[in-house]
Amino acid sequence: MARILEPLTIGRVIGDVLDSFHSSVKMTVFYNSKQVCNGHELYPSFLTSKPRVEVNGGDMRSFFTLVMIDPDVPGPSDPYLREHLHWIVTNIPGTTDAAFGREVVGYEIPRPNIGIHRFVFVLFKQKRRQTVSPPASRDRFSTRKFAEDNDLGLPVAAVFFNAKREKAARRR
Repeated sequence: MARILEPLTIGRVIGDVLDSFHSSVKMTVFYNSKQVCNGHELYPSFLTSKPRVEVNGGDMRSFFTLVMIDPDVPGPSDPYLREHLHWIVTNIPGTTDAAFGREVVGYEIPRPNIGIHRFVFVLFKQKRRQTVSPPASRDRFSTRKFAEDNDLGLPVAAVFFNAKREKAARRR
């Protein structure tokens, strides 16, 4: 358990976004064919379509909620809009992927402006199939409050990547 959570602690995901938790489900995130690994950098131009998020835990009677956020908005040195919500999918059956769930908030492409941003995927195990209310705004979202308001408890898996604004090619 400690080895799985160590990169989340070093990357300050645990603390800034999540409380410490026991990782009990395997979640794998892919953009195209590239797997997301904790702390690795991905280019925003590579993130234009929804990722494939596989959930390997429980069974077809288990349901999960996926949340994707950016805790570093507008910039990591002063993230006063923390957290920015990028995606919510609920009622994902265990042993499938997010495409089988219900998209509550549509996927928003990561577009970091200033500095290196963390983009965090958090998976919660639901107690039952349920309806989740979308938040009023994508800005100032709180993963902790969302979990509390929807009776989700602590996460069962999380993974994050880093991204920064790409430099535009100069024309001559």
